Amino acid sequence: MKRARVVLAVLDAFPFGAVEANRTPTLFALAEQGVYVESGGEAVLSASTYPNHASLVTGKSPSEHGIFTSHSWTSGEPVAAQEAGPSARTLFEDCRDADRRAIALLGDQNLVGVCGASEADAHWPPNGVLPPSAPLGRLGYGADRAVVGAMDGLDPATADFIFIQLDEVDTARHLEGPWNQEVEKQCQATDAALGEILERLKPDWSETLVIVVSDHDHEKVDPGAVDLAAYAREQGLDLKIDHDGTSALVVGRVDASDLAEFPAVVGMQRLAVDKTLVWGGPGVQFGYDWNLAAHHGSPRTAGQLVVVGGGHPSAPSLGERLRKTEPRCTDWADWIRAFLDLGGISAR
Repeated sequence: MKRARVVLAVLDAFPFGAVEANRTPTLFALAEQGVYVESGGEAVLSASTYPNHASLVTGKSPSEHGIFTSHSWTSGEPVAAQEAGPSARTLFEDCRDADRRAIALLGDQNLVGVCGASEADAHWPPNGVLPPSAPLGRLGYGADRAVVGAMDGLDPATADFIFIQLDEVDTARHLEGPWNQEVEKQCQATDAALGEILERLKPDWSETLVIVVSDHDHEKVDPGAVDLAAYAREQGLDLKIDHDGTSALVVGRVDASDLAEFPAVVGMQRLAVDKTLVWGGPGVQFGYDWNLAAHHGSPRTAGQLVVVGGGHPSAPSLGERLRKTEPRCTDWADWIRAFLDLGGISAR
């Protein structure tokens, strides 16, 4: 089979059950060429933006790429994820070494660092800094229109791998709630922006495989927040706490029975020997009350949008695979490596 040009588009926080012909015609038409996984895919934990984007471009879990929340913990101390970058090898590095041209267009400017996108042949925004002229979303990230407008400047027609992130659905859900009329309107607008991007690729559509995913879902949160770091200090525990929306990362060796005594904690998952993610019941958020209507982080927000299509023959075959198994966030990078013929992994 001829090597595909691969487009990996991340629609940040796009609800995995929101694809309908009238609401999202771009995604619906794409799915007709491949598949729409209505039950969604599975995010890594914490179910938030930066760990899942790092997993998408590396194929590794947070314990391997080091980004567990909005921070990297590879040094034993929290470092902003965009400053540290992933500690595992990325698709951009693989493309460079295999002489495949890779480009990245990212609405959340911090993702340039989080994903190691400076290793791509071209990326936007340059060095993770939004140009003064770029339109912004309501939380200060690049608007979807900014990404669409920047695409032609990166010469997508010559790219083998195109990585895209559209941010505004995430903003709408944070500010408005998990699902309502305003969120639905933003889903329609983001679907239209994706349509404009894909239209630019139509001259070589028969060579193109398009993978559209989200990074996480959202859940409603109640006013107020539980400060687990303050509790740990009060108890004299030698632990670091990294609050992350509706979850929190506990760094340090601690027994599960002790974690169960933490206020509001109802569940936990060990991510590494000294790192455990904890979460509360519905509505509970940790650390700070940002006056948001919805947030993410807990396993309840781990559902990911999955739509695959395109004109390349691999689209229906990948679709068949996805009908049989729930894709995990860590699956995509190795599948993309195979479709780009980067060596060693079967795409079949």
